Amino acid sequence: MTFIAILIATFIVMEPVAYLAHRAIMHGAAWVLHASHHRPRETTFEANDLFPIGFALPTIVLFWFATSHPALLPMAIGITLYGVAYSFVHDFYIHQRLGAIPKVRYLEYLKHAHALHHLYNEEPYGMLAPILPARLRPMMELEVVQNWNPSSVKP
Repeated sequence: MTFIAILIATFIVMEPVAYLAHRAIMHGAAWVLHASHHRPRETTFEANDLFPIGFALPTIVLFWFATSHPALLPMAIGITLYGVAYSFVHDFYIHQRLGAIPKVRYLEYLKHAHALHHLYNEEPYGMLAPILPARLRPMMELEVVQNWNPSSVKP
C-alpha cells in the first residue's frame, strides 16, 4: 500500500475505534470524567477535556516508533488527522467552543445525531459517520433535536 492509501485507511478505521472508545470507555469505566460533557458547562474546561490528551499519547508513541519504522508514519498521521477532524466537528462546530461557525448541511446532520446522543445518552456514539439505528431515525426530525443548543459556558 502506498503512503496515502495507508493514511486514508487509518483515518477511516478510526471512526469505529472512536465509536468503541466512546461507548466502552467514556460511557463505561471513565464515565466519571465524561459525565461532565453531558451536563451544561459551567467553566471553560471540563473533566472530559482530559480525553484528547489520553487519546493522543498512543499516537505520540506511534510517531516515536515511526522514527525507526517509517511504515508507521502514515498510520500516525492518519490517526492525527482523524483527531483533528473529530475535534473540529465535535468541539468547534457542534459545541461551538470557539464561537459559532457558519452552518454546513452535513455538519448539521452530525450535530443532530450528536443531539440524540446527548438528549438520550445512547446511540449514536460515532462522530464523523454516525450510524443511527432504525428506531432512532424518526427522532432526528423531533423539534428538540432540530433546535438542540449544545452546552455552553454559563455566565
